[in-house]
Amino acid sequence: MILEHIESQAEQVLQRAGTTSLPVPVERIAARHKILIRRARHNDFSGMLIRKDGRALIGVNSGDPDVRQRFTIAHELGHFFLHPKQDAFVDYRDNKSGIARTPRERQANMFAAALLMPRKVLLRDFRAIAKYGFSDDELLDLARRYRVSEDAMRFRLINLRAIELA
Repeated sequence: MILEHIESQAEQVLQRAGTTSLPVPVERIAARHKILIRRARHNDFSGMLIRKDGRALIGVNSGDPDVRQRFTIAHELGHFFLHPKQDAFVDYRDNKSGIARTPRERQANMFAAALLMPRKVLLRDFRAIAKYGFSDDELLDLARRYRVSEDAMRFRLINLRAIELA
């Protein structure tokens, strides 16, 4: 799967959901697809997707910050839409698992970024805010507007070639 395909998939999901507001309502998108979301505190993982008998459940670590929980839901939605034949995914915490990111995990991360920070809208907002320069303050403003972490916003802008890797 190439990045352009993943971007297109995320745009289609947003379009079908009829959502144009920010921050993107990921829980409403999940509900629209009859995907239950449950939260519980867990030390080993951030999220999971389980499918069985035509139903789906996203589990989210309630101990994670709000922006991380939103990204986790979007990530698991990525698995739901991009990888329909696999029944279970677990997103282990990077710092504890030692497990290398698989292509499917990277794809789900790309989908999450594209869903939470839609390319066209983000680039329009970036151009408007960066007319006179772009600093950490502007990055924080964008991250707050989209309800994502500063790191997620930075990586998304780098991947869209709006800013350079510093």
